[in-house]
Amino acid sequence: MKRIINSPLKILGLLTLIFGLLGVLTFSYFFFVGIYLVGIGLLIYLIDFLTLKLLKDKRKYWITQSILATVYLILAFVTYMKWQEHNYLIFPKNFKGQAGIIFGIEGYPELPKTKFWKKTINIPKDGIIITSTKVEDIPNSIRSACSDNSRVNYQDINWEPNFEMDCIICDSKIKSWLFQVDSESSTVKEIMTSLCNEIASNKKNSFYKSENSVVWSDNNGKYLWLQNKGLTSLPEGLGKLNIYKAILTGNDLTEIPKQIFQINTLEDLILAVNPISEFPCDLSRLKRLRSVSFAETAIKEINCDLSQLDNLEHFDIARNGLIKFPDQIKTIPNLTWLSLNSNQFTDFSFIDSRLKNLETLYLYSNKVKSISPETKFLGNLKELLIFDNEIESIPDNIADLKNLEKLEIWDNPIRRISPKIAQLTKLKSIQLDDDFLTQTDKDKLKKWLPNCEINYQTRSEKKNAL
Repeated sequence: MKRIINSPLKILGLLTLIFGLLGVLTFSYFFFVGIYLVGIGLLIYLIDFLTLKLLKDKRKYWITQSILATVYLILAFVTYMKWQEHNYLIFPKNFKGQAGIIFGIEGYPELPKTKFWKKTINIPKDGIIITSTKVEDIPNSIRSACSDNSRVNYQDINWEPNFEMDCIICDSKIKSWLFQVDSESSTVKEIMTSLCNEIASNKKNSFYKSENSVVWSDNNGKYLWLQNKGLTSLPEGLGKLNIYKAILTGNDLTEIPKQIFQINTLEDLILAVNPISEFPCDLSRLKRLRSVSFAETAIKEINCDLSQLDNLEHFDIARNGLIKFPDQIKTIPNLTWLSLNSNQFTDFSFIDSRLKNLETLYLYSNKVKSISPETKFLGNLKELLIFDNEIESIPDNIADLKNLEKLEIWDNPIRRISPKIAQLTKLKSIQLDDDFLTQTDKDKLKKWLPNCEINYQTRSEKKNAL
């Protein structure tokens, strides 16, 4: 035992190894810290061995041991305190809503200096701090309290430490920390949008530049890519971009930002996965609009005339939990592509002559039980995706779809196929399940559709695979 602890370095090495092994045995975050400490402990033992071999003079040996042990203790203390370095945020009493620190804006005060590994930051009553300090220059962990010294329930604070906003029409961007306390709000995001407007007007300056432009290009021209940015608003000046498409999927927009209407060249607008609940009746202001998506929003009804949308051809309102079809969609004069997938429709009863121009209809993942006679209004349909429903037969009226080229009706318990499917002479591909079809049924279908690619899948096999 004496050999293990007969020098300062050996004692420190042993203690380091013990702490390291305890960390490894936790099998948690401290596992990797433990591995690191075990390595340090073994290194200390190696240094102790070298000092013993190289220093024959006992006095020099013990002086070296003492110096090295002292240096190690100082380094260990500094490392530990550096690990403990944090921002201490003091929120106003009973604060609720969105608070935030906006970093790197030239001309604003710096954050307080760090004292004894703690940077104390007082959040004002409005919850907003704008500073010239860069986020990289402060500790990356936080602790918090209220101004009356009461403790903060950390479960009530949603901290978003890496929220960034591109200013779009210039190469600047803004970085921030956001804190949502007990209620939903977008106050800080709105301030960031206003700052972007001032930066674009050369009234203010951000120390941060966008590494990647949010304006991209393809064969059709320039488009705006702002997917999953957490945005609640957009900066001014978008009309200068001359883009043909705006992708705003997965943000926190509750309406179409008014800046979108500045884009006279806009043809394609994607607003899917946003908490929009009211359909924008001023959509007709976008005169060149050809395609729009409100998929996975909160829109349940449309209470405005869409007949002025002369150029609109594609309309997507999928994944909205619709039970009733918004009748105003039928007023779109030149609609050719309609996506209604992942709603709650049970049949084709919403279809009438006003949808006669449809060429593509997505009705998959609903609760459709039958292909009802309204198919007589779909004579121009070329593509029908109606898989993942509850359809048991392909009926006689399938022949109404005389221009159909693609039919996907798999993941339906099809038991009967009408011979009149043979009248679909333009059909190029069909995909369906064969769980309830006999070989005779398959042979007949091949005979009826000699020039069509027929693909089968077995539902039971698919479910077993899952």
